[in-house]
Amino acid sequence: MGCELTLFVLFTKHTHRDVILFPSPAFKRMLLVGVGIAIAQQAVGIDAIQYFLVYILDESGIKARTAQMGILIALGVVKLVVIILAGFLFDRKGRRPLFIVSLLGMSASLMLVSFAFMGNASSSAFAVFGLALYLAFFSLGMGPGAWLVPSEVFSTMIRAKAMSVASFMNRVTATIMSSTFLSVANAMSWAGFFILLSIVCLLILVWVLIYLPETKGRPLEDMSQYFAEITGDRSILEAEQMMYRSDDPSVKPEQVPIVESKARAPPRAPEKPPPEDAHVVGTMA
Repeated sequence: MGCELTLFVLFTKHTHRDVILFPSPAFKRMLLVGVGIAIAQQAVGIDAIQYFLVYILDESGIKARTAQMGILIALGVVKLVVIILAGFLFDRKGRRPLFIVSLLGMSASLMLVSFAFMGNASSSAFAVFGLALYLAFFSLGMGPGAWLVPSEVFSTMIRAKAMSVASFMNRVTATIMSSTFLSVANAMSWAGFFILLSIVCLLILVWVLIYLPETKGRPLEDMSQYFAEITGDRSILEAEQMMYRSDDPSVKPEQVPIVESKARAPPRAPEKPPPEDAHVVGTMA
């Protein structure tokens, strides 16, 4: 039994390196949810919009630097207040409802921003109000939730590597959106670009409704069971059971065999009993 346990632990350590690249159906669905929501956070254009807020305000007709700085500070305060509110609502209302409200609100806000650039004259009031709503709705759901959900859906077997993949894809998406922001906006017109982002939010909303499970109050074991049932793949449960068994502290060290390559040392000859006058010799010494 001990030899089989040792072989399984070695096999598990080896296969963990391949679970991300060659996932089973349950792990594949888990990665789709966790990595997908990390990508979606940047696909709505949050970093790109924040990087170019001054440029957007300038294009909307707000040219004074002092006015731009005041608006930036006000938008930052709005985002901070709403994200604190979201911290209370995530555990009370659940993850899915806040994601749905967040995406619907961002879509409507981006449509409102697009109105500021329609026609011959730009409307700075529409732009500022729409941007404030956009940042508020983002901070209500997609902002904190995109980091919360992956930590709740990834199994302990793949959490470290899966979170690394999710973070990497999040930043890759942010880089793509930010580096193409101005060129796409100039090619499509600012109004058309914000309408495109609004449609992206609606597409992500459909994806959330289809794939994102509610993780509120559900332990990791329950999420593994969910993905196993929805995909019909129970290998994830069997692998986790064996992993927990191998990590069980009740298994004593002597129960795990130690493979030695050296030959066993020959038995030592029994020591001769000391002579009767040994205490005399020791005293003289």
